[in-house]
Amino acid sequence: MPENFFLSEEILEQIIDGGNRTIMVIGASDSGKTTFVEQIAKICSLTRKTAIVDIDPGQSHIGPPTTVAWGMVEKKEFEGWEKLKIKGFYFVGDTSPTGNLLPVITGARLMWDEAIRQADKVILDTTGLVRGNIGKILKLHLIDLLKPEVIFALYREDELEHILSFFRGVKFPRIFKLPVPSDVILKDFTFRRNYRQKKFRDYFKFAREIEFIPEEIGISKNLSPDYLNMRLISLRDKNNQDIALGIIKELNERKDRVVVYSPVSNPERVGAVVFGRLKLTLEGVEMRF
Repeated sequence: MPENFFLSEEILEQIIDGGNRTIMVIGASDSGKTTFVEQIAKICSLTRKTAIVDIDPGQSHIGPPTTVAWGMVEKKEFEGWEKLKIKGFYFVGDTSPTGNLLPVITGARLMWDEAIRQADKVILDTTGLVRGNIGKILKLHLIDLLKPEVIFALYREDELEHILSFFRGVKFPRIFKLPVPSDVILKDFTFRRNYRQKKFRDYFKFAREIEFIPEEIGISKNLSPDYLNMRLISLRDKNNQDIALGIIKELNERKDRVVVYSPVSNPERVGAVVFGRLKLTLEGVEMRF
């Protein structure tokens, strides 16, 4: 477990301040964002009703991979991600924000809207995509839409300067830079892939086969079985809200029934389907194509 970040008196005051309702944490991959979010969530939740919005569809801690999700600290102290109850999610459809900026930003805003209505404090845990123009575009638009009063920027070198320099002449948001602790572990591609596989496997642990009529949930008969089979989807309710992920197992020959593997508890609530970019085995293995 990486060591905690050093928090000065000024930083502690910013975290505790009731006027700072939205706190954003940014940093490159493996900069300790999750550890820092845990640290400040423990502080906030002692005195304030605290929510966390996870805006990382690849290494998510609240919702399943491919989603932006939010959860509420149920007790008067953050006791770990496994005890953070998921309150809602938005399906991005892929595990990377690259090529999916609009779904990530849309999901972040929708989940923040829900969280800020129900919590005193909202902590935003962001994706590690910060480099280059695409990282800058993503972070600047997230800041514009979510309007955090405070941003904590976790850095090793100067990888955040092209983002932070934009705010040199403004008063808000207030930005605090913190160096990354030396013992933060760098994770390779295999670690990240295995993490997602476990998250998918856990999510679908209690899934079952459910039959739907394709036309009733927006699946066109013109879509080929090759396109549909094993595709990851999100099931939305009749109010157009994401309620569960699913994997399309098969479309029968007459194309009047589709079998979906999903843990959705009330299939009769399903009114629409959103298609993801991934195909997924029932064991949670991603199939790129």
